[in-house]
Amino acid sequence: MLDVPDVNRKLMISNYFKIAWRNLLSNKILSVIKIGGLGLGLMVCMLILLYNKDEISFDHFHTNKKHIYRVVQTMKIGQDEPNKIGVTQAPLGPAFQKEIPGILLFARVDLTHVTVRKGSDVFTENPLVADTSFFSVFSFSLLKGNPGTALKDAHSVVLSEESAVKYFGTTDVLGKILQVKQNDVFENYTVTGLVENAPQNSSIQYKLILPFESFNANHGWIGGGPNTFLLLSPQAKLADVKHKIQDIFDKNTSEQISKAKETQNLVIKIELDLQGLTDIHLSSSWKADNGLENGSSPTYSYILSCIAFFILIIACINFVNLALAQSLKRGKEIGIRKVVGGTKQQLIWQFMVESLLVSFVSFLLAIVLTSALLPLFNKLADKKLSLAYLADSSLYISYFLLLLLTAFVAGFYPSLVLSRFKPVKVLYGREKFPGKNYFTKGLIVMQFALAIFLMIGSIAIYSQLNFFLHKDLGYKSSNLVKIDLPFSRDNDGLLAVFKNDLKGQPGIVAIGARNRGSMITGAKADGKDVLIDYNKIDDAFFPTYGISFIEGRNFSPAFAADSSQSAIVNERFVVDAGWRLADAIGKTVLAGDESKKLTVVGVIRDYHFRPLKEKITAQLFSMAANQSYGQIWVRLQHGNIPQSLSLLERSFKKLSPFYPYDYQFMDDINARSYQTETKWKQIISIAAILFMAISCMGLFGLVILSVEQRTKEIGIRKVLGAAAGRIVMLISKDFVQLIALAFLIAVPLGYWAVYIWLQHFAYRIDIEWWMFAAAGLLVMILALATISFKAIKAAVANPAKSLKEM
Repeated sequence: MLDVPDVNRKLMISNYFKIAWRNLLSNKILSVIKIGGLGLGLMVCMLILLYNKDEISFDHFHTNKKHIYRVVQTMKIGQDEPNKIGVTQAPLGPAFQKEIPGILLFARVDLTHVTVRKGSDVFTENPLVADTSFFSVFSFSLLKGNPGTALKDAHSVVLSEESAVKYFGTTDVLGKILQVKQNDVFENYTVTGLVENAPQNSSIQYKLILPFESFNANHGWIGGGPNTFLLLSPQAKLADVKHKIQDIFDKNTSEQISKAKETQNLVIKIELDLQGLTDIHLSSSWKADNGLENGSSPTYSYILSCIAFFILIIACINFVNLALAQSLKRGKEIGIRKVVGGTKQQLIWQFMVESLLVSFVSFLLAIVLTSALLPLFNKLADKKLSLAYLADSSLYISYFLLLLLTAFVAGFYPSLVLSRFKPVKVLYGREKFPGKNYFTKGLIVMQFALAIFLMIGSIAIYSQLNFFLHKDLGYKSSNLVKIDLPFSRDNDGLLAVFKNDLKGQPGIVAIGARNRGSMITGAKADGKDVLIDYNKIDDAFFPTYGISFIEGRNFSPAFAADSSQSAIVNERFVVDAGWRLADAIGKTVLAGDESKKLTVVGVIRDYHFRPLKEKITAQLFSMAANQSYGQIWVRLQHGNIPQSLSLLERSFKKLSPFYPYDYQFMDDINARSYQTETKWKQIISIAAILFMAISCMGLFGLVILSVEQRTKEIGIRKVLGAAAGRIVMLISKDFVQLIALAFLIAVPLGYWAVYIWLQHFAYRIDIEWWMFAAAGLLVMILALATISFKAIKAAVANPAKSLKEM
């Protein structure tokens, strides 16, 4: 049998919820604004919680995660800045395991490029190459096959579930044959394993896995190739292992480093370190590379978390303002409760229950909104999140705590203020808020300062992105098409046949070629070391790109030496070499590892061969570089693009039927270079819109509060002849001053943030006054529209009715 106090307590709690529900229904518009504002804030928090949980969960599914480390290196050459490299050379792993007892296993992971043929279908793939120990070090689940021997045979291949279905239409693939061509010949590879698709929160992603030894023949110690992972024993001391790997590395590289100092006067210092597996994804020191997914800067998580935090805060401010705006209407209810014996604590509980109810309904709305907007968020954040993904007790606890925190933050201040009302004053309508309500006005200033701050950020990001997309790059990017050539040693011959086949064809303006990718190496110019981007090109490359010469000439068949002894450099090379531009022609350069002696025959204008985020560096072009042609560049005639693309495809397939044909327009390649900036422009713009929407709700609540408190004053002014416009100005004046104050706070903060952000780009816009003026003006217009809605309604109201109701 229940005690009487227990029954009373249950009845009291039940009564709290009934009254809270009735208040929601009796003030539908304000309730919708409260619930909508909190719902939006909670939705953003849910999305960011999912994002951050995904970010920090990377690679945590591996059983040995605490004991797996990647060998990384910091390389300093001469007076250059230290270069942090996440990859090492092939011999390090085997040597370290052999000589250091604390290392149980090593696993090297790299990428290669191959052509895969299944029947008549041909595919270009970038498979992972890995050691036999790959499945022993990492916890990737091998569904079929032996983890210890799946990569032992030189002609074995392990397929993911996705690739198995792609090639064979089934996951029953053990023993089946794929043909793989890395250079010039297709060879049979036997499927020896089927592995689960790589988890999306894995730094190591794969579709095909090939044996490491079959695709990596590099035996040097200095430089970078594969990722080298070490599995340490639980008893191993990390500091001791670091010391030992450095000793072994120094012993094996001392002769080569000493020789470089003697022959090239080059001082090289290399320090090894160990990076934890779970630190790779969010590392800002060593980038992911060669078989690892590009990492993510923790800055993104911090920025998104700050956005979520502030959006939730201003949503709670919105709730507070609306609760206070309604309070004078509920003054008599509070007075009667106090007269009949209601205590301050009971009133606080009443308003906290109302806050909890609003927060709970808002929470349900947030779940619906989160589910609906997840596809858009995934597109913006380049994720594949879902509410079920990563769902576990910690996520549910986080959501529950978020609900309780929101209810407390939103309800505490209003309940404290309202519970202090004096019953006599409220029953006679004489209760006013203490002071001039600086707290509430301060919250409004903070809301709009944040909104203006984000608006300034959106304008700056948009301007910088527009600058990227429209700046003169030093070449003509429109109608310029890139076609990848097969991975072959005989591409020079293939290029000649391809050019001859298209010679004189309508729509084809020019065809040039260069090597695939980028080769960064050293060169010597008059005894001075110059770090260069070394390219192999043909004589048609510069005319195809539309790049102009400022000194000398282009390569030409008329000069036999051009094919083996000539070089062309850019303006930056001339500066780095310490030459005068007029004296550059005829200078000699020792270029590349082979130290080939080349004579400069031309100097081109600097052009942006990398994204505008990076400075133009020294370039050297030769027809004799120790590389093969990997790309064909074709200039198409405007107005005949589709027909020209079809012509290119037919010609390419005729010459290389077993290599997939693919093309990319240069404008598209450039646009993809700025995908991160494009996404941040969208994210910051959406955040600014949400800030403005919720801030205007809060402003609307404050206008209601002001009108409620000044109803009698407005009525008297109208009776005395005040015009409606004058009353609108009277009501609006204080709020305009608040927004002006917010603008003054936001401008220096916005300038500082934009200045810091722009320092990440080598080429950037100037910060101009109109960015701040536009942000402030837009926010002011939206705020005035919000204020005017209620102010005009109050100004045109019947004064007799207003005075009678007071």
